[in-house]
Amino acid sequence: MEDKSQSEVLTIKDSTKITKSDESTNVEPLKLKVYKKRWLMLIIYMIYNGTNSSQWIEYSIITNVVTKYYGVSSMMVDWTSMLFLAIYAVFIFPASYVTDKCGLRWTIIIGAGLNCLGSWIKILSVQPDRLYVVFIGHSIVALAQTLVLPLPGRLAAQWFPSTQLSTATSLGIFGNQVGIALGFLLGPVIVKNHDNLDDIGKDLSRLCWIVAIIGTIVLALVVTLFQNEPELPPSETRALQKMNRTEKKEEFVEPIKRLCRNKNYIMLCNSYGLNIGVLNAVSTLLNQIFLAHFENGEEDAGRIGLALTLTGMAGSVSFGFILDKTHKFKQTAVTVYFLTFCGQILFAVFTCMGIKWMVYVSATFLGYFMSGYLAMGYDLCTEYTYPESENIPAGLLYVTSNIYGIILIISLESLMNTYGDIPVHIGLCLALFLGFILTAITKDEQRRQDARKKAQYEEIARIEKNDDVPETNQLTYSIT
Repeated sequence: MEDKSQSEVLTIKDSTKITKSDESTNVEPLKLKVYKKRWLMLIIYMIYNGTNSSQWIEYSIITNVVTKYYGVSSMMVDWTSMLFLAIYAVFIFPASYVTDKCGLRWTIIIGAGLNCLGSWIKILSVQPDRLYVVFIGHSIVALAQTLVLPLPGRLAAQWFPSTQLSTATSLGIFGNQVGIALGFLLGPVIVKNHDNLDDIGKDLSRLCWIVAIIGTIVLALVVTLFQNEPELPPSETRALQKMNRTEKKEEFVEPIKRLCRNKNYIMLCNSYGLNIGVLNAVSTLLNQIFLAHFENGEEDAGRIGLALTLTGMAGSVSFGFILDKTHKFKQTAVTVYFLTFCGQILFAVFTCMGIKWMVYVSATFLGYFMSGYLAMGYDLCTEYTYPESENIPAGLLYVTSNIYGIILIISLESLMNTYGDIPVHIGLCLALFLGFILTAITKDEQRRQDARKKAQYEEIARIEKNDDVPETNQLTYSIT
């Protein structure tokens, strides 16, 4: 049985001119409540996110096998992963509009449906002359990604209290990283580099069937169990955010205009874009980078990608916990970015030296910080853009990382084919160094935390017991 807690009746100063509590008012108190089923919603989202992200790297992690089976260039195979980045950049605005209009539940149902459909289409692609079917199925799965990636911050805001926002966001990203880890693992394990094309086809078919069946189960799970938003908001910041949107009905483009004028947000888009762009490039080109120094190392490349992602999952959760406890967003971001840069240097050095066990160690170090930064960027994004709807800033943030990823992959692939892998490593390190400089000079701003503090400490009118709603805070707002 939930414990009953004291509730605070507050009046908060903000841009909507809220009256002081000593003025007479008949406004009904706005109640806050944290629901235990928030964890179920988060787990379902994590599973859904993982089934989608696992398909991003599905073919490029076995580039040498796919080029043999379909008789195409490595660049064509790399486009199976770059397709996710390109489609996201093109369709994120319509996807954000759908999310705002349809809400969290229907957005996830539509995304899970597209994810399932694309997975089944790829089953039909297992013939050497059907690479185009791979791209059709992959395009539909990539379209589903536009309805999944921007949502961790929104889900956290709608279901979790202020003390768990960063942790919930990190766990949402955690699901994405679990999927990528499975993509790195399953491809090389299931699809072997056989001499006979029929044997490769059987392995590819087995992989496609596994992905399609899991996608169908996830769709059923989402439709039957996932809910949109609790009846009562879980935090003061969510309550204020909902009030803002009720009072200010505006066109879809207005938040985008404000974001384009937000200097900190623009700086974050570029620094985050460079970091995740490098992560996308490393993940996509890993098979080719590793095989340049280690012959027949397909499975090792997959395991290194797995190590990158698994340690990144640990980094995401630990950094989320640190941010929830300390709220030192700028200091943490600068530290993590610098260590990412150091990790990339170590990975480059040991790969070029051909010391396999040190490649594993450096990849583990690199993954902890670089993949861990994936979730931290969402938290920084929310702090810089509050009280904007979470999905639009997060969507644009990921667009920049995808654009940087496409640029890096295409340019570094060309460099590698012409000059070898050393210029590739240099380019990756330079990109991270530039991102570190941008992170260091970005102003420390915490809009969401400031709003939370106001809601808790400013204009406190009275503290009274709440007999109606357990574990609930009450806020009274009087708009003039």
